[in-house]
Amino acid sequence: MSSPASQFSLHGNRWVHVLFGLVVSGLCLWFATRELLSDPEAFSKAGNAFADANYWTLVPIMIATGVFYWLKALRWRLLLSPIGQFKVGRDLFPFVMMGFGLNNVLPVHMGEVVRVLLFARHANLKVSTVASSVVLERIFDSITVLTLLSVGLVFVDGLNPSVQTNTSIVAVCVGCLVLTLLLYVFYFALCIRIVNAVLSPILPASWLEKLHHLLEAGVTGLAAVKQPRLLAGIMAISLCSWMINGFVIHLALKSFGLPNSLLISCIVLGLTAVGAAVPSAPGYVGVIQLCFTMVLSVFSDDYPGIFAASVYYHLTEYIIVTLTGIYFLNTTGRGLKKQSLDLPFTPPTAAAEPE
Repeated sequence: MSSPASQFSLHGNRWVHVLFGLVVSGLCLWFATRELLSDPEAFSKAGNAFADANYWTLVPIMIATGVFYWLKALRWRLLLSPIGQFKVGRDLFPFVMMGFGLNNVLPVHMGEVVRVLLFARHANLKVSTVASSVVLERIFDSITVLTLLSVGLVFVDGLNPSVQTNTSIVAVCVGCLVLTLLLYVFYFALCIRIVNAVLSPILPASWLEKLHHLLEAGVTGLAAVKQPRLLAGIMAISLCSWMINGFVIHLALKSFGLPNSLLISCIVLGLTAVGAAVPSAPGYVGVIQLCFTMVLSVFSDDYPGIFAASVYYHLTEYIIVTLTGIYFLNTTGRGLKKQSLDLPFTPPTAAAEPE
């Protein structure tokens, strides 16, 4: 049993994360709305933007959002195929929606921890193996959204030429990320030797042994990368799913009469996806509004419309994903309901335990 001091430390850390996220979201929201609030008629103009918006886009946005997360579940099936065969609708899609739905209501991306732990229990797999597949998802997501962001920044009109230089730096970082992943998967023994050489002077032998077990379990979860056909399928699904998400942003901008070329949508998509990785309040409040404002203010001075479009996109996605996640938590996850309720108080490091 943990001591009262350790329990206080865990709860204290949790509240520090929550407080930090709220501060980040508050700052983002202030930066996103400072130009808007400088106009005394800002609220009435934002209300007019909502009143004049074309809400016919709501149905295609809902359909596209469902397809986006279904493709995520399909990609997860490919990532897990070397260690087991799973049904997308029965085994994977519910846990994907639980994870993303709970991300909208729990701090510090705890929904991902819930998803990993519940699915590992459901499929009788090691937590570290499942976690490594989710990490690989994030790697493919990062590569894809940064690629789309780079395409938008290079080819859209109206940006400073120096942006191309910064985009090249991003491309180099993406290349380094891919190279590191390939070295880990294809030259695992070499990676272990590097880890030993770097960490053996500073880590106890017992800790180093546990790290070896985690890395071995992790490389099992990354086995799909070794199979060319699986890798091609994973990359194709990643690109298709994020292009669908970009189309959702395109529809949201079109609804409010804002500049909505697909290149602009790619830039908003890329910046929003990167911003979602920043610790913030549950649901990424403020972060999404700031990302919309940073991009669209370059192409339009309609700040009320920009803010309204960001709220429309954000609220639509939030409601769909959160309600779907809660539904599956109360149906598919009913047998694990007690554990799911305890998870917000579990330290995130639990996701790294081997069993």
